[in-house]
Amino acid sequence: MKKRGREKKEGLNEVDVFVGQRLRELRMLAGLSQSDVASALGLTFQQLQKYERGFNRVSASRLFKLAQFFRVPVSVFFEGLEERHAAQEGGAGVPQAEESEGTLRSREALMLARYFQNIRDPQIRGAIRELAERCANQAEGEGMPGMGDDVAIGQAAARSRRGRGAGHTVGQA
Repeated sequence: MKKRGREKKEGLNEVDVFVGQRLRELRMLAGLSQSDVASALGLTFQQLQKYERGFNRVSASRLFKLAQFFRVPVSVFFEGLEERHAAQEGGAGVPQAEESEGTLRSREALMLARYFQNIRDPQIRGAIRELAERCANQAEGEGMPGMGDDVAIGQAAARSRRGRGAGHTVGQA
C-alpha cells in the first residue's frame, strides 16, 4: 500500500528544496504571509507551503509568475545553488541539528533585513550596522564583554541622534 506524503526530507529533490527556500526568503523579506502570496497567485496557502518546503516542484510558468510578483528575475530562485551543490559534493554533510538551528537563524536574519530596509535615516542605519559588527566581532572572540563595549555602543547611538529635534525617535525614521 502506498503511503501518502513524505515522511523524511531525504526523498526530496535538492533543487526543489533550494527554490522553495528562496521563495520563502523573498516572501519573508516582503513581509507577506503564505496566504497573502497564495491568494495573489490563485493558490491555496497549503500549496505555497508545499512549494516552500520542496514537497512540490514549482513549474516554470509558476516560477515566472512568482518572479513577476516579487519583481525579481527568475534567476534569483537559483542563485547560490551551484555553490551549495559543490559544497555538498565535497563531503561536507550538515548534521540535522545544525540545519534546524541554521533555519532559525535564517528566519531571524530575514526579519532583521526586512526591518532594516524600512529604516530611511542613513545615520540610524550606520549605527545599527556598527552595532551588529561589534556584536559579531565580540561573538567571534575578538572582544571581551565589558564596559568599553557598552560605552562604544552608546556613542554610536548618540552619533545617530545628533542634529535631530528633541521629539524624534528611532521609530519615526
